[in-house]
Amino acid sequence: MASKRSVFSVQQLSNLISKPRATSTVYLSRLVKKELATKVMKGTISFVDDTFVIATQLVEPSYISLDSALLFHEIIRQVPREIECVTSKNSLRYDRMGIIYHKIPERLLFGYQRHAKSGSYIFVAEPEKAVIDGIYLNKYGKTELEELMPKLNHRRLNELSKGFNGRGSKKIKAMIQ
Repeated sequence: MASKRSVFSVQQLSNLISKPRATSTVYLSRLVKKELATKVMKGTISFVDDTFVIATQLVEPSYISLDSALLFHEIIRQVPREIECVTSKNSLRYDRMGIIYHKIPERLLFGYQRHAKSGSYIFVAEPEKAVIDGIYLNKYGKTELEELMPKLNHRRLNELSKGFNGRGSKKIKAMIQ
């Protein structure tokens, strides 16, 4: 697949192959039965067994952030229990898969990059944006910031914080100074 997309819903598969939803549902089922794909949840399959890929492609728009992004960038070593993402959609939790989505305003969906992973792709926050998201979502306080600040690019942190306006912006700017 040219897009390198690995996670598909029935509707996405239907659009891709230009067939009715009912036909795509049958195809989805056959792919799982033949073990060419795995069922992620009802009506959604994945062609890779990589939770980071599934997390970033299951809910769109979204990107991996917070401790999961900091681990990806090797800023922290402790592996988080769940993969944490941010999205402009409502907060979601998929306990069986170990994925959590936190809602942030759409205007704050920036500061992430596409990375190749498992023959597909993922979207991951830059380390500095992951920290800003964590402050915004009340995940990081002064103690966590004291540990993280020496490992971050302070100029990039200030640049990204300028993109935050409205609720929480004063708190973020005060905490990163």
